[in-house]
Amino acid sequence: MTELRLAALVKEFDDFTAVDHIDLTVAPGSLVALLGPSGCGKTTTLRMVAGLEHPTAGDVLFDGESVVGVPTERRNIGMVFQRYVLFPHMNVAKNVSFGLRMRRVSATEIERKVAEVLEVVQLQDLARRFPSQLSGGQQQRVAIARTVITDPRVLLMDEPLSNLDAKLREEMRAFITRLQRQLGITTLFVTHDQVEAIELADRIGVMFDGRLVQFGTPEEIFNRPRTKRVADFMGTNNLIPGRLDVQRDASTLVSVAGPLQCASGAHHVSGEDAIATVRPEHIDIGTPNGPLQGPNRFTGRIDDAVYYGGTLTYRVVADGLSLQVRDRSTRRFAVGEEVTVHIDPSHLWVFPE
Repeated sequence: MTELRLAALVKEFDDFTAVDHIDLTVAPGSLVALLGPSGCGKTTTLRMVAGLEHPTAGDVLFDGESVVGVPTERRNIGMVFQRYVLFPHMNVAKNVSFGLRMRRVSATEIERKVAEVLEVVQLQDLARRFPSQLSGGQQQRVAIARTVITDPRVLLMDEPLSNLDAKLREEMRAFITRLQRQLGITTLFVTHDQVEAIELADRIGVMFDGRLVQFGTPEEIFNRPRTKRVADFMGTNNLIPGRLDVQRDASTLVSVAGPLQCASGAHHVSGEDAIATVRPEHIDIGTPNGPLQGPNRFTGRIDDAVYYGGTLTYRVVADGLSLQVRDRSTRRFAVGEEVTVHIDPSHLWVFPE
Protein backbone atom coordinates (compact mmCIF):
# COMPACT_ATOMS: atom_id res chain seq x y z
CA MET A 1 0.00 0.00 0.00
CA THR A 2 1.22 3.46 -0.94
CA GLU A 3 1.20 6.75 0.97
CA LEU A 4 0.19 9.70 -1.18
CA ARG A 5 1.32 13.13 -0.05
CA LEU A 6 0.74 16.57 -1.55
CA ALA A 7 3.24 19.16 -0.36
CA ALA A 8 2.46 22.89 -0.82
CA LEU A 9 0.89 22.04 -4.18
CA VAL A 10 0.11 25.02 -6.44
CA LYS A 11 -1.39 25.27 -9.90
CA GLU A 12 -1.74 28.59 -11.70
CA PHE A 13 -3.35 29.28 -15.08
CA ASP A 14 -2.16 32.70 -16.31
CA ASP A 15 -3.37 35.06 -13.54
CA PHE A 16 -5.73 32.52 -11.92
CA THR A 17 -4.68 30.28 -9.03
CA ALA A 18 -6.69 27.05 -9.29
CA VAL A 19 -4.90 25.23 -6.45
CA ASP A 20 -3.31 27.27 -3.68
CA HIS A 21 -0.64 25.60 -1.51
CA ILE A 22 -2.40 22.36 -0.61
CA ASP A 23 -0.82 20.05 1.97
CA LEU A 24 -2.53 16.69 2.24
CA THR A 25 -1.63 13.12 3.16
CA VAL A 26 -3.60 10.04 2.14
CA ALA A 27 -2.55 7.21 4.44
CA PRO A 28 -1.71 3.84 2.86
CA GLY A 29 -4.89 1.92 2.05
CA SER A 30 -7.25 4.74 3.03
CA LEU A 31 -9.82 6.70 1.03
CA VAL A 32 -9.73 10.50 1.14
CA ALA A 33 -12.47 12.56 -0.48
CA LEU A 34 -11.86 16.05 -1.83
CA LEU A 35 -15.19 17.79 -1.33
CA GLY A 36 -16.23 21.18 -2.62
CA PRO A 37 -18.36 23.11 -5.11
CA SER A 38 -17.63 23.23 -8.83
CA GLY A 39 -14.54 25.26 -9.64
CA CYS A 40 -12.90 24.89 -6.23
CA GLY A 41 -9.80 23.13 -7.61
CA LYS A 42 -10.45 19.54 -6.56
CA THR A 43 -10.30 18.03 -10.08
CA THR A 44 -7.19 20.07 -10.92
CA THR A 45 -5.59 18.62 -7.79
CA LEU A 46 -6.50 15.12 -8.93
CA ARG A 47 -5.07 15.79 -12.39
CA MET A 48 -1.74 16.85 -10.88
CA VAL A 49 -1.60 13.58 -8.93
CA ALA A 50 -2.30 11.75 -12.19
CA GLY A 51 0.35 13.66 -14.11
CA LEU A 52 -2.19 15.22 -16.47
CA GLU A 53 -1.30 18.69 -15.15
CA HIS A 54 2.14 19.89 -14.10
CA PRO A 55 2.27 21.76 -10.77
CA THR A 56 3.33 25.39 -10.78
CA ALA A 57 4.96 24.73 -7.40
CA GLY A 58 4.99 22.07 -4.70
CA ASP A 59 5.29 18.32 -4.94
CA VAL A 60 3.38 15.05 -5.33
CA LEU A 61 4.96 12.13 -3.52
CA PHE A 62 4.31 8.39 -3.55
CA ASP A 63 5.89 6.79 -0.47
CA GLY A 64 8.09 9.85 -0.04
CA GLU A 65 9.37 9.88 -3.64
CA SER A 66 8.43 12.74 -5.95
CA VAL A 67 6.51 11.77 -9.10
CA VAL A 68 6.47 15.28 -10.56
CA GLY A 69 7.92 14.92 -14.02
CA VAL A 70 7.15 11.19 -14.16
CA PRO A 71 4.80 10.48 -17.11
CA THR A 72 1.26 9.35 -16.27
CA GLU A 73 1.77 5.90 -17.75
CA ARG A 74 4.75 5.29 -15.45
CA ARG A 75 3.07 6.34 -12.19
CA ASN A 76 1.12 3.07 -11.89
CA ILE A 77 -2.15 4.78 -11.03
CA GLY A 78 -5.74 3.82 -11.72
CA MET A 79 -8.29 6.39 -12.85
CA VAL A 80 -12.10 6.26 -12.85
CA PHE A 81 -14.04 9.17 -14.34
CA GLN A 82 -17.65 10.37 -14.64
CA ARG A 83 -17.85 8.82 -18.10
CA TYR A 84 -17.11 5.12 -18.20
CA VAL A 85 -15.40 5.21 -21.64
CA LEU A 86 -15.96 1.51 -22.26
CA PHE A 87 -15.17 0.06 -25.67
CA PRO A 88 -18.62 -0.67 -27.20
CA HIS A 89 -17.30 -3.37 -29.54
CA MET A 90 -15.66 -5.33 -26.68
CA ASN A 91 -17.47 -7.51 -24.19
CA VAL A 92 -17.03 -7.12 -20.43
CA ALA A 93 -14.09 -9.53 -20.20
CA LYS A 94 -12.19 -7.83 -23.02
CA ASN A 95 -12.88 -4.36 -21.61
CA VAL A 96 -11.58 -5.44 -18.21
CA SER A 97 -8.49 -7.12 -19.65
CA PHE A 98 -7.53 -4.21 -21.90
CA GLY A 99 -4.81 -2.82 -19.60
CA LEU A 100 -3.21 -6.21 -19.14
CA ARG A 101 -3.19 -6.87 -22.88
CA MET A 102 -1.46 -3.52 -23.44
CA ARG A 103 1.21 -4.67 -20.96
CA ARG A 104 1.57 -7.95 -22.89
CA VAL A 105 0.62 -10.12 -19.94
CA SER A 106 0.28 -13.80 -20.84
CA ALA A 107 -3.13 -15.08 -21.91
CA THR A 108 -3.24 -17.53 -19.02
CA GLU A 109 -2.54 -14.81 -16.47
CA ILE A 110 -5.10 -12.49 -18.08
CA GLU A 111 -7.77 -15.17 -17.94
CA ARG A 112 -7.01 -15.82 -14.26
CA LYS A 113 -7.01 -12.16 -13.24
CA VAL A 114 -10.15 -11.30 -15.21
CA ALA A 115 -12.05 -14.13 -13.54
CA GLU A 116 -10.76 -13.00 -10.16
CA VAL A 117 -11.62 -9.31 -10.53
CA LEU A 118 -15.04 -9.97 -12.10
CA GLU A 119 -15.91 -12.03 -9.05
CA VAL A 120 -14.76 -9.18 -6.80
CA VAL A 121 -17.04 -6.69 -8.61
CA GLN A 122 -19.84 -9.29 -8.82
CA LEU A 123 -19.98 -9.42 -12.62
CA GLN A 124 -18.72 -12.97 -13.16
CA ASP A 125 -21.96 -13.95 -14.93
CA LEU A 126 -21.82 -11.02 -17.36
CA ALA A 127 -18.36 -11.54 -18.86
CA ARG A 128 -19.68 -12.05 -22.41
CA ARG A 129 -22.11 -9.15 -22.46
CA PHE A 130 -21.42 -5.88 -24.24
CA PRO A 131 -21.66 -2.42 -22.61
CA SER A 132 -24.97 -1.67 -24.36
CA GLN A 133 -26.46 -4.68 -22.58
CA LEU A 134 -25.52 -3.42 -19.09
CA SER A 135 -27.14 -1.02 -16.64
CA GLY A 136 -25.37 2.17 -15.61
CA GLY A 137 -24.23 0.64 -12.33
CA GLN A 138 -22.91 -2.46 -14.11
CA GLN A 139 -21.00 -0.30 -16.62
CA GLN A 140 -19.42 1.60 -13.74
CA ARG A 141 -18.35 -1.67 -12.14
CA VAL A 142 -16.71 -2.70 -15.41
CA ALA A 143 -14.82 0.60 -15.49
CA ILE A 144 -13.65 0.06 -11.90
CA ALA A 145 -12.68 -3.55 -12.61
CA ARG A 146 -10.67 -2.46 -15.67
CA THR A 147 -8.80 -0.03 -13.41
CA VAL A 148 -8.07 -2.21 -10.39
CA ILE A 149 -7.02 -5.28 -12.40
CA THR A 150 -3.67 -3.60 -13.10
CA ASP A 151 -2.90 -3.37 -9.34
CA PRO A 152 -2.39 0.42 -9.24
CA ARG A 153 -0.46 2.03 -6.39
CA VAL A 154 -3.01 4.85 -6.17
CA LEU A 155 -6.63 4.93 -7.33
CA LEU A 156 -8.05 8.28 -8.49
CA MET A 157 -11.82 8.73 -8.85
CA ASP A 158 -13.31 11.90 -10.32
CA GLU A 159 -17.05 12.09 -9.51
CA PRO A 160 -17.59 8.54 -10.80
CA LEU A 161 -21.20 8.30 -9.60
CA SER A 162 -22.59 11.60 -10.87
CA ASN A 163 -24.17 10.03 -13.98
CA LEU A 164 -26.17 7.49 -11.99
CA ASP A 165 -29.68 7.89 -10.63
CA ALA A 166 -30.25 8.24 -6.87
CA LYS A 167 -30.86 4.55 -6.16
CA LEU A 168 -27.86 3.40 -8.20
CA ARG A 169 -25.64 6.02 -6.53
CA GLU A 170 -26.60 4.62 -3.15
CA GLU A 171 -25.85 1.06 -4.27
CA MET A 172 -22.53 2.07 -5.84
CA ARG A 173 -21.42 3.97 -2.73
CA ALA A 174 -21.86 0.80 -0.70
CA PHE A 175 -20.09 -1.22 -3.41
CA ILE A 176 -17.08 1.13 -3.62
CA THR A 177 -16.73 1.16 0.17
CA ARG A 178 -16.62 -2.66 0.31
CA LEU A 179 -14.29 -2.92 -2.70
CA GLN A 180 -11.82 -0.31 -1.46
CA ARG A 181 -11.60 -1.93 1.97
CA GLN A 182 -11.22 -5.38 0.42
CA LEU A 183 -8.45 -4.33 -1.97
CA GLY A 184 -6.78 -1.78 0.34
CA ILE A 185 -5.89 0.61 -2.49
CA THR A 186 -4.88 4.14 -1.50
CA THR A 187 -7.68 6.22 -3.01
CA LEU A 188 -8.29 9.91 -3.71
CA PHE A 189 -11.96 10.55 -4.52
CA VAL A 190 -13.32 13.84 -5.89
CA THR A 191 -16.95 14.79 -5.31
CA HIS A 192 -19.29 17.74 -4.75
CA ASP A 193 -21.80 15.49 -2.96
CA GLN A 194 -21.64 15.77 0.84
CA VAL A 195 -23.46 12.46 1.44
CA GLU A 196 -21.12 10.67 -0.94
CA ALA A 197 -18.04 11.99 0.86
CA ILE A 198 -19.40 11.17 4.32
CA GLU A 199 -20.38 7.61 3.41
CA LEU A 200 -17.22 6.73 1.46
CA ALA A 201 -14.28 8.51 3.02
CA ASP A 202 -11.95 7.83 5.93
CA ARG A 203 -10.97 11.50 5.78
CA ILE A 204 -12.51 14.47 3.96
CA GLY A 205 -10.74 17.56 2.66
CA VAL A 206 -13.10 20.50 2.08
CA MET A 207 -11.93 22.88 -0.65
CA PHE A 208 -12.97 26.43 -1.51
CA ASP A 209 -11.28 28.75 -4.02
CA GLY A 210 -8.31 26.44 -4.49
CA ARG A 211 -7.60 26.12 -0.77
CA LEU A 212 -7.98 23.19 1.59
CA VAL A 213 -9.99 24.85 4.38
CA GLN A 214 -10.66 21.83 6.61
CA PHE A 215 -9.39 18.24 6.76
CA GLY A 216 -10.71 15.59 9.14
CA THR A 217 -12.93 12.59 9.67
CA PRO A 218 -16.47 12.66 8.25
CA GLU A 219 -17.80 13.15 11.79
CA GLU A 220 -15.52 16.14 12.38
CA ILE A 221 -16.47 17.79 9.10
CA PHE A 222 -20.17 17.07 9.60
CA ASN A 223 -20.53 18.06 13.24
CA ARG A 224 -17.62 20.43 13.92
CA PRO A 225 -17.10 22.77 10.95
CA ARG A 226 -14.35 25.36 11.40
CA THR A 227 -15.95 28.16 9.44
CA LYS A 228 -19.36 29.49 8.53
CA ARG A 229 -18.78 28.56 4.90
CA VAL A 230 -17.98 24.93 5.72
CA ALA A 231 -21.01 24.73 8.03
CA ASP A 232 -23.26 26.12 5.32
CA PHE A 233 -21.84 23.79 2.64
CA MET A 234 -22.35 20.75 4.87
CA GLY A 235 -26.01 21.63 5.28
CA THR A 236 -25.99 23.13 8.76
CA ASN A 237 -28.97 25.47 8.62
CA ASN A 238 -28.68 26.84 12.15
CA LEU A 239 -26.01 29.51 12.58
CA ILE A 240 -26.39 31.58 15.76
CA PRO A 241 -24.18 34.68 16.13
CA GLY A 242 -23.19 36.05 19.52
CA ARG A 243 -20.36 36.91 21.89
CA LEU A 244 -18.41 34.36 23.91
CA ASP A 245 -17.98 34.09 27.65
CA VAL A 246 -15.39 31.34 28.20
CA GLN A 247 -15.22 29.51 31.53
CA ARG A 248 -12.55 26.76 31.75
CA ASP A 249 -13.58 23.90 29.46
CA ALA A 250 -16.92 25.30 28.32
CA SER A 251 -18.39 28.46 26.84
CA THR A 252 -21.52 30.52 26.95
CA LEU A 253 -22.61 32.25 23.78
CA VAL A 254 -24.54 35.40 24.59
CA SER A 255 -26.96 35.55 21.66
CA VAL A 256 -30.22 37.24 20.76
CA ALA A 257 -31.96 34.37 22.54
CA GLY A 258 -29.91 34.91 25.69
CA PRO A 259 -27.09 32.74 27.09
CA LEU A 260 -26.50 29.46 25.29
CA GLN A 261 -24.28 26.84 26.90
CA CYS A 262 -21.74 25.28 24.54
CA ALA A 263 -19.50 22.29 25.22
CA SER A 264 -16.69 23.59 23.03
CA GLY A 265 -14.78 26.69 23.98
CA ALA A 266 -11.49 25.96 25.71
CA HIS A 267 -9.61 27.18 22.62
CA HIS A 268 -11.66 30.38 22.37
CA VAL A 269 -11.26 33.78 24.01
CA SER A 270 -13.83 35.58 26.14
CA GLY A 271 -15.37 38.58 24.49
CA GLU A 272 -14.74 37.51 20.89
CA ASP A 273 -17.56 37.44 18.36
CA ALA A 274 -18.45 33.88 17.45
CA ILE A 275 -21.00 31.72 15.68
CA ALA A 276 -22.60 28.64 17.19
CA THR A 277 -23.88 25.95 14.86
CA VAL A 278 -26.17 23.02 15.52
CA ARG A 279 -27.51 20.54 13.01
CA PRO A 280 -31.31 20.31 12.58
CA GLU A 281 -31.33 16.62 13.56
CA HIS A 282 -29.53 17.43 16.84
CA ILE A 283 -32.33 19.65 18.18
CA ASP A 284 -35.00 17.99 20.29
CA ILE A 285 -38.61 19.09 19.90
CA GLY A 286 -41.65 18.38 22.06
CA THR A 287 -44.82 19.76 23.59
CA PRO A 288 -44.58 22.64 26.09
CA ASN A 289 -45.42 20.37 29.03
CA GLY A 290 -43.30 17.47 27.80
CA PRO A 291 -40.20 15.88 29.33
CA LEU A 292 -37.54 18.06 27.64
CA GLN A 293 -35.31 19.55 30.33
CA GLY A 294 -31.88 21.10 30.73
CA PRO A 295 -30.06 24.17 29.44
CA ASN A 296 -30.74 25.76 26.05
CA ARG A 297 -34.47 25.10 26.31
CA PHE A 298 -36.86 27.43 24.48
CA THR A 299 -40.55 27.78 23.85
CA GLY A 300 -41.59 28.70 20.33
CA ARG A 301 -44.07 28.13 17.52
CA ILE A 302 -43.99 26.09 14.34
CA ASP A 303 -43.65 28.53 11.45
CA ASP A 304 -43.32 25.98 8.64
CA ALA A 305 -43.16 22.22 8.09
CA VAL A 306 -41.79 20.20 5.14
CA TYR A 307 -42.33 16.45 4.78
CA TYR A 308 -39.35 14.35 3.56
CA GLY A 309 -40.72 10.83 3.89
CA GLY A 310 -39.04 9.44 6.98
CA THR A 311 -38.50 12.87 8.51
CA LEU A 312 -40.14 16.28 8.85
CA THR A 313 -38.24 19.54 8.89
CA TYR A 314 -39.79 22.35 10.93
CA ARG A 315 -38.93 26.00 11.14
CA VAL A 316 -39.41 26.98 14.76
CA VAL A 317 -39.38 30.62 15.85
CA ALA A 318 -38.26 30.72 19.48
CA ASP A 319 -36.95 33.62 21.59
CA GLY A 320 -35.75 35.60 18.61
CA LEU A 321 -34.22 32.57 16.87
CA SER A 322 -35.41 30.88 13.69
CA LEU A 323 -34.32 27.25 13.97
CA GLN A 324 -34.48 24.40 11.47
CA VAL A 325 -35.45 21.24 13.39
CA ARG A 326 -35.58 17.74 11.88
CA ASP A 327 -37.82 15.17 13.55
CA ARG A 328 -39.19 11.71 12.75
CA SER A 329 -42.36 11.68 10.66
CA THR A 330 -44.18 9.24 12.93
CA ARG A 331 -45.39 12.25 14.93
CA ARG A 332 -46.37 15.69 13.70
CA PHE A 333 -46.72 19.24 14.94
CA ALA A 334 -49.02 21.65 13.17
CA VAL A 335 -48.02 25.04 11.79
CA GLY A 336 -48.76 27.58 14.51
CA GLU A 337 -48.55 25.00 17.30
CA GLU A 338 -46.58 25.93 20.42
CA VAL A 339 -43.60 23.63 21.05
CA THR A 340 -40.49 23.36 23.19
CA VAL A 341 -37.04 22.91 21.65
CA HIS A 342 -33.91 21.80 23.46
CA ILE A 343 -30.28 21.96 22.29
CA ASP A 344 -27.83 19.75 24.14
CA PRO A 345 -24.64 21.78 24.81
CA SER A 346 -22.54 18.94 23.36
CA HIS A 347 -24.17 19.53 19.95
CA LEU A 348 -23.63 23.29 19.92
CA TRP A 349 -20.33 23.83 18.12
CA VAL A 350 -18.64 27.24 18.22
CA PHE A 351 -16.16 28.89 15.85
CA PRO A 352 -14.92 32.50 15.68
CA GLU A 353 -16.83 35.00 13.58
